[in-house]
Amino acid sequence: MDFPSRDEARVYASLQTSESPAPLEAPLPVAPPPPPPRPAAPRMSRSMSPDDQAADSGVTEATRFRVDKPGWETDVYDRRALRNLIRTGEILDTDRIRVDNADPVSAGQLPYLRSLFSLRKQTTAQPPVCCRTHTEKVAYFRCHDTGRPLCDDCSPERKFGGTSIRVCSHCGGTAQEIVHA
Repeated sequence: MDFPSRDEARVYASLQTSESPAPLEAPLPVAPPPPPPRPAAPRMSRSMSPDDQAADSGVTEATRFRVDKPGWETDVYDRRALRNLIRTGEILDTDRIRVDNADPVSAGQLPYLRSLFSLRKQTTAQPPVCCRTHTEKVAYFRCHDTGRPLCDDCSPERKFGGTSIRVCSHCGGTAQEIVHA
């Protein structure tokens, strides 16, 4: 006889041997419930990751950052975009940053950015420049007028007469190609 599972086979065997009410196997012991989770011990700020430091300091996904630099006035960033800009060297620890609507502070003074600047100093490889609007994309062009790094979306190709040129979608200036080494 074929049975789909062992449990069904045990039931069938116990029904066949109705004279012996004892089960064929001893019941399986029930495992005790796991102990309740203990609260995590607070960690020192030196061993905390940037995300943990940001969470401890009140920085959330809704926190917005503005960089007080010429040409950056209209740009608003979230925490991930700020990390990419620090990693690529677009933002330095001496640059002034506004967190939400607070007064500008030197980026190196913000506790949740210090570790990012120290990692930046330790790296030997230079990552490619990222677009300031789409910080997850590599910038292939730079605005001639403002020097702003641009991705393909921010520098659309326009036709003027018989030639095509790349144009900065932010200021309307011409965009030059960045040569990546």
